[in-house]
Amino acid sequence: MKYLLSLLVIVPSLWLAIDGSNPVNTKAEATETSGAQETKQDDEKPQPGLTSNQALMRDKLKHMSQILNGLTMDNFEQVAENAVTLAMISRATSWHIAEPTPKYLRLSKNFQEQARDLERHALEKNIEAATLDLVRMNISCTECHQHMREHLGVGK
Repeated sequence: MKYLLSLLVIVPSLWLAIDGSNPVNTKAEATETSGAQETKQDDEKPQPGLTSNQALMRDKLKHMSQILNGLTMDNFEQVAENAVTLAMISRATSWHIAEPTPKYLRLSKNFQEQARDLERHALEKNIEAATLDLVRMNISCTECHQHMREHLGVGK
């Protein structure tokens, strides 16, 4: 369970890597003003101006969050289902990269393998291994986003 604390730091930082907003504050503000049900519906609305790849990345974040929720609530079925979905999204995302670098291909393959490990560990109800899998997946995400920013010259 000690690894869950690191996830509470990593998952919000992934939001920042994508769009610069903080999901914790956004969710809290939305809940205060319009209720939790409306916040959930707002998350599901398509965001205008997003590329297909950005939409896929947001979906990945949503599923990563669902995995964290499943781990904290001992809902291993939820963890396994979202791990499968993340692997599928990762494969779909690779079609959106015009010139994938060898490092991108390696990181993408690692992420997909980690998602399969997470699914297996969730089905085994191995909370420690599943939590470590999620941490490894977060690290892969961060490394890949950093690599793509450097490769594409974004943020320099």
